Amino acid sequence: MNKIIKYILAIFMTLLSVYLVFIMNSLDVLPMKYMLVFVFIIVLFNIIGHLTLFVKNMWSKIITCICYSVLVTVSFLGINYGLNTLDFLNKAFNNNDVEVTTYNLIVLNNKGIDDIKSLEDKDVAIMDNDNNRDEVLKELKGKVKVVEKTYTDIYDVYNAFLNSKIVGAFIDSSLLEIIDEEPSMCDCEEVRFFKDDYKVLYTYEIENKKEKIKDNVKLEPMNIYLSGSDSRSNTIQNKSRSDVNMILTINPDTKTVLMTSIPRDYYVSVNGKTGLKDKLTHAGIYGIDTSRKTLEDLFDIDIPYSIKISMSSVVEIVDLVGGVDINSDTEFNSYHYSGWRVKKGINHMDGAHALAYSRERYAYASGDRHRILNQQQVLEAVLKKIVSDKTILTKYDKLLDSLSNMYRTDIPSSLITDLVKRQIDDMSGWKFLSNSVSGSDASSATYTAPNSKRYVMIPYERDVSGAHEKIEAVLKGTN
Repeated sequence: MNKIIKYILAIFMTLLSVYLVFIMNSLDVLPMKYMLVFVFIIVLFNIIGHLTLFVKNMWSKIITCICYSVLVTVSFLGINYGLNTLDFLNKAFNNNDVEVTTYNLIVLNNKGIDDIKSLEDKDVAIMDNDNNRDEVLKELKGKVKVVEKTYTDIYDVYNAFLNSKIVGAFIDSSLLEIIDEEPSMCDCEEVRFFKDDYKVLYTYEIENKKEKIKDNVKLEPMNIYLSGSDSRSNTIQNKSRSDVNMILTINPDTKTVLMTSIPRDYYVSVNGKTGLKDKLTHAGIYGIDTSRKTLEDLFDIDIPYSIKISMSSVVEIVDLVGGVDINSDTEFNSYHYSGWRVKKGINHMDGAHALAYSRERYAYASGDRHRILNQQQVLEAVLKKIVSDKTILTKYDKLLDSLSNMYRTDIPSSLITDLVKRQIDDMSGWKFLSNSVSGSDASSATYTAPNSKRYVMIPYERDVSGAHEKIEAVLKGTN
């Protein structure tokens, strides 16, 4: 081999190795002792390969070939995985810096209105207590001249449609979700809901930029608010009802995770709102930060981070990890998966079945209270599978690509890399604990619907104070 070509090859292998080390160092997931060993091995293979490259005998050529083959394979695999991970960390953490409020202009299907101009001089509902009221009204009247009808209760809008007092409504889509499950206005034999009665003529979005949390944050015991939305939208929005509400208390020192679930109908004081209390799920209409701060007020704790997921995305992640095993304490026919009978005991579930199980409440006398336990089971099973399943590595690229689209969070990536680094340094298992709070059934007006009495759950004070104590115990490592 020409000496110049050998020099070029040696330089190429050196540069490739340097780039590999740079990528691994940028990831910052390897503990220092492993990083030093990794660098030593890469340097050693380079030295041996370079030295034998210039020795003219058969064994030297074989050794050079082996060293360079190992370096090329490790480098290309490491660089590929490293770049994918860096891209994932950039996209998938601290990624909720834009808060979008979506307004839908709706009309009933049976009114023969197919375009926005047909609403000329017609009565259209606007929420009078919406912070964006003036901007929304200006946007609407810039498109068509309508007669403005103002409301403060979303159920009054539904009744106005029912009694033909309005022809259309231009309202926050999160509020519309509240009345979507109200009875249909048609005289139909099949079961239908209000969401089947209307169509959307026009959509308008208002974006508000949020300040990002600094990325260089020290890993320490912390609380994370987990919000799950059953929104029909394919886009995960910060502003939407929160159907799943959970506080994840994570202590990386004791490797303990406490899952504290709160019922969606918990009757609470919404942070930043005066007057009537509201269902916890409705706090999400005003943004995920409002929900997070509401729970901070309720439990007298600090929750620095939040994460919002679409419950439908549970299907994909469960399928990616090969399904989960769930121990059901009851045998029942699934309401959300036609023809499926859940047996008492261990059930292996794919994504669609796990989602149906986590949504189930009609099979239980305690309803939503038991659904909370199911949700905790599914989340714990997924987390344990990700931590322990060695075949996850073979699904690495697909897993990262899917995960980045599954949620919105303000958790900085530095916390995640520190957590991974600690896990690599100490591969012992994590301890998962579960808790939930409950309350008494009641009917009351709410901040979001002040003129309507609806089902709410009045918190048990002993449950709230007990949850506070358990959370603090995990944070302090005294549990």
